[in-house]
This record gives sequence, C-alpha cells and structure tokens, in this order.
Amino acid sequence: MKFQKYTGIIINRRAVSDADRFLTIYTAEQGKISVYARGVRSVKSKRGSQIDLFSQIKFEVVEKGERRTLTHVELLNDHRDSKTELKDISRLFQIGELVDRLTAEEEPGIEIYELLVTALGHLSHFDTPEYMQRFKKKLLSHLGYGTQDLDQVALDNYIDSLLDRPLHTKSL
Repeated sequence: MKFQKYTGIIINRRAVSDADRFLTIYTAEQGKISVYARGVRSVKSKRGSQIDLFSQIKFEVVEKGERRTLTHVELLNDHRDSKTELKDISRLFQIGELVDRLTAEEEPGIEIYELLVTALGHLSHFDTPEYMQRFKKKLLSHLGYGTQDLDQVALDNYIDSLLDRPLHTKSL
C-alpha cells in the first residue's frame, strides 16, 4: 500500500454503486488518472460536494495494486463562475471530454494541466467561439498533433478523425 498526494481537476465521473463514484482526474504530477471514491454519493458524505465536475482539488489516495482509492480531498477552486449559464456549462463539458478522450492514462503533461486550469478559470469571461477554437488548437499542439491553419469546422473534423467515435459534447 502506498499513499500519494496530488493536485488535479475532475474531468469525468461515473456512478459505481449506490454510494460510490469512479473519477477521472487530470493531475499536475501524473497526468490523467482514475480514482475510486468510496461513499461519496451518500447523504452523510463530507467529500461529496468537493468532488464536483471541473473542480480543482488537492487530494490523497491510497494505491493498492492497480486501484487508487480517494482518502482525503481539499477543494481549491470549484469554478462556480463558469457553471452559471448553459453555454458555459456546455463549453465546460466539451473541454472535459476533449482532455479525457485525447490524453493517455498516466502520461504526465504539466502544460496540459496548466492549459486546463487557465481555460476553466477564464471560461466565463470569454463568450466567443474563437475561445474554444484556441483551446482546441493549444491542446492538440501540446499533445503533438499540430493544427496548421484550420478553421473551426476543419478543426472539429480533425479531432473527430483522431478519436474512435465523435465527441458527445458538440457546441450548442
């Protein structure tokens, strides 16, 4: 058994049983990791409100074999400003899905983490389609895909060609 401390942003979550959740977190130290959060969906859970999607957290896990189990959480930023309007929420989910689907498990990428922190922090201040296009281009550039001078439609088609199936979160 090994204890680890991380700083990360929750980019995906799935319900596992009545009270548990499986989280995908993009960390500064390790890249994208999967964490099992026991009992967080319970009414009595103190950690449930801290592990909302797109929240930046400091957390501790215990590693046993291949499974990481969440033991402690500290909320750093819940990005509340970006979760008030439907268009911003749609862009949040698109950012989360892009990072989740395009990055590999446990492949460190501090520049991608910093890009994610910046994008989530400034999302509510930029209400233009160009903001998402710039985010996509920077993400692809950091991942080594390159993006020449693609317009928005060509960029979306290029991203779809990189994935095994189209994104669920196309812009509204």
